[in-house]
Amino acid sequence: MLAGAVIAAAAGSDDPARPGVLVEWLERGENAPTVTPGEPPASAPTRVRATPSPAAPAVMEGFAYPIVDACLPADDNLMPGAERAYRDGFHEGVDFYDSDNCAIIGDGTEVMAAKAGTVVRADWDYEDLTSETLAELEARVAVGEGGAPDVYDAFRGRQVWIDHGDGTLTRYCHLSGIAAGVDVGVAVSLGEPIAYVGESGTPESVTEPGTQFHLHLEIRAGESFLGEGLPPDETRELYEEAFAP
Repeated sequence: MLAGAVIAAAAGSDDPARPGVLVEWLERGENAPTVTPGEPPASAPTRVRATPSPAAPAVMEGFAYPIVDACLPADDNLMPGAERAYRDGFHEGVDFYDSDNCAIIGDGTEVMAAKAGTVVRADWDYEDLTSETLAELEARVAVGEGGAPDVYDAFRGRQVWIDHGDGTLTRYCHLSGIAAGVDVGVAVSLGEPIAYVGESGTPESVTEPGTQFHLHLEIRAGESFLGEGLPPDETRELYEEAFAP
């Protein structure tokens, strides 16, 4: 397994929670050619959580929506900074659902690279949540371990990450699968198909299967996410600028 560390938090369904900042462990299988179960992330020490201070707004341009005909949701609860109570955390990206996003989105909808870059993570060996693993995660959240890096990462589900070579990185989460040929080290172009919408990592994938199909997209700026610590209106402005034609 490969491991590294970045500042991060997890994606999830549209339940709210309170903020925190933590260091996340990254784990990925070694060049697995097919989508097969792998080992879940190893346990990591709980980090001290703190309310984030406002990050300097990053001016980023040249991104495209990762789903055909998609747009930003009108609901701020689907935007960065919204609370996520089920994992005692907060949202770091944009959720693209079948409603409030201008496009038809469902299980298997094609996900495209939002910008040209190089793949730095591709979870070919992802293992779906089970009732047992979900119960373990919820028990850890209940005793204050919601900020543990492996807990956040588990709730993001299957992921692809793309480094754009300019200090920015995008994360595509809750995927049902990854497009053929997409793996670590592979260069992708803007609009190239990289994955498929799913609901992996969401609690509902276990408790109410088929109800949370959506894409969670994060735009990372250095060690923070775009809009970190900012009010909803300012965050929305940054994303509108990032996706401007």
